[in-house]
Amino acid sequence: MKPLDEELRSALRRLEPPPDFAKRVLARIEAGRHPKAGWGRARLTSWMASFRLPRVARLRWIAAGALACLLAVIGSVEYWRYRRARTEGEMARQQVILALHIASDKLNGALSEVKRVDRRQPPVRARASQ
Repeated sequence: MKPLDEELRSALRRLEPPPDFAKRVLARIEAGRHPKAGWGRARLTSWMASFRLPRVARLRWIAAGALACLLAVIGSVEYWRYRRARTEGEMARQQVILALHIASDKLNGALSEVKRVDRRQPPVRARASQ
């Protein structure tokens, strides 16, 4: 066998408990039922007792917390709607600007054609064919 296997076998082999083992376990269980008036548990429980509230006050705090969560959700949804409307407005603005540029180009072309006819110049297409 490998040395590691031997070490594991020796570490995990069954040992008989000491004769007073059961007595000590029962004593610890009994001590857990009746906490000592020592530093740790007594101090912790007295600290926590200062935050104990009557039932009505607890319900008020629970309601206030639930209301705060609800307001946070509503605020998030409204902000999302605001951002969406603003984005849609920006897109509409860009489309209007593009439409105005296209209309301006078409009107400038029509204006130059009117001026050409007014001056009795030959059409632009006729000049290109010569």
